[in-house]
Amino acid sequence: YYKWYVVFGIIAVICVTTLISQIASHKDTAFYAMMLGAAPYSYPEEPESPHNFAAYIGADTAKSEVIYDTSIQMGTGTDYYAAQQIMVHITAAEVDVMVSDISLLLQYAYLGDFHDLRDLLSKEQLEKYQDSFYYIDGAVIVEIEAARKDYTHDYTPVYKDPLHPEDMKDPIPAGILLKEDCSLLQDYSFPGDLPAVSVLINAPHVDIAPVFMDFLMQ
Repeated sequence: YYKWYVVFGIIAVICVTTLISQIASHKDTAFYAMMLGAAPYSYPEEPESPHNFAAYIGADTAKSEVIYDTSIQMGTGTDYYAAQQIMVHITAAEVDVMVSDISLLLQYAYLGDFHDLRDLLSKEQLEKYQDSFYYIDGAVIVEIEAARKDYTHDYTPVYKDPLHPEDMKDPIPAGILLKEDCSLLQDYSFPGDLPAVSVLINAPHVDIAPVFMDFLMQ
């Protein structure tokens, strides 16, 4: 009869102990980079990049961590579910930057999910990195919004070449192309040929995002 009390008591102790352990070991997020479609070259070992950036910003790794999330893959027949995962993360304001090929980033850039770099970077950074920007056309964003309001379901936006702002009516710098010798590209492979980084409009650590760009472009 009493054995059930003992069993339930043991289970309760285990649950409480597990909960306390999880709380004690929990770390705050110092920075969150969504590495869309990325694959680490060192798999299954973890690349050094997240630790290097944590050191670069002076993060207390005993209490916080830099996350390079490579869990979301595209082009494998699961794009619909991947898109849902991405939107959940974005809506929850968990992601600071998104890193992937321009072809994937453009989808979110034209939805207004990324910062206009002119509102984010310093004058010195804008001058330093302007040759590495990729752009979206603000005029196309206006067309997309108008089509939504008018319920024009057959509207298909025409994206201009993101590397040729001179062909756009209202060019907006939406991200920075990564250099071939970028440390990140030594640790991770990305789909496509034009990996870039963009900053989420609701990034929780938006003040660190420009520092992250400096880190990648050094």
